[in-house]
Amino acid sequence: MPQPVADPELSAAYAALDRADAQVWRHGQDNRPWGVAWSGLGPEPPRRRTPDQLHALARDRLTSARAWTQSPEGQLKTALIDLQTAARALDHQAEALREAASRGLGPQDARRLTGLSQNARAVLAALRKVRSLLV
Repeated sequence: MPQPVADPELSAAYAALDRADAQVWRHGQDNRPWGVAWSGLGPEPPRRRTPDQLHALARDRLTSARAWTQSPEGQLKTALIDLQTAARALDHQAEALREAASRGLGPQDARRLTGLSQNARAVLAALRKVRSLLV
């Protein structure tokens, strides 16, 4: 008996993918010319997977994804994504503050400065994480 998959949405997604593959194949068969044709050149029909096979596939993919996330490459790439996300947020916040400054800063813009400081700290933390993984 297969182990339950930690993420049931993954099994549902694979089942939906199988149904979509079958639908695409049927559509191709419906639009296929039925005159003289070379035998055997058409696409093979998609293989239906049992629920147990879908669970096993989802479990294997999930295990593989988790293993990659914990690998040095996965940790570095995740840290770089976090750095990019923080840098974009900092840039967005700085741009908003620059626009506000061109209109004249008011008391309501103090929270933008707070947000800018928070984003700058997030960038520094993400940069330290990347640096620690590279050294």
